[in-house]
Amino acid sequence: MACLRAPSSVVATALNSRTEGMGAQAAGRTFGKSHSTILRWEERLANQVDAWSPPAPGDREVTLEGDEVYTRVGENRPPR
Repeated sequence: MACLRAPSSVVATALNSRTEGMGAQAAGRTFGKSHSTILRWEERLANQVDAWSPPAPGDREVTLEGDEVYTRVGENRPPR
């Protein structure tokens, strides 16, 4: 993500906030940028996904860990 006018730390923090559920307009207000700038940063990062997420090696075993992921079967109902 070269040629950014904002410091990379601001971009990273804004994008992390978006992944945590903050809206684009709220992120823009929080970081002093327009919501279209925040969305443009997301688009630029998404276009570089191949560089950030290399394919898994084919000759090795890959282990994935899902922190805080669970299923409650039969108990996940709204209270009465």
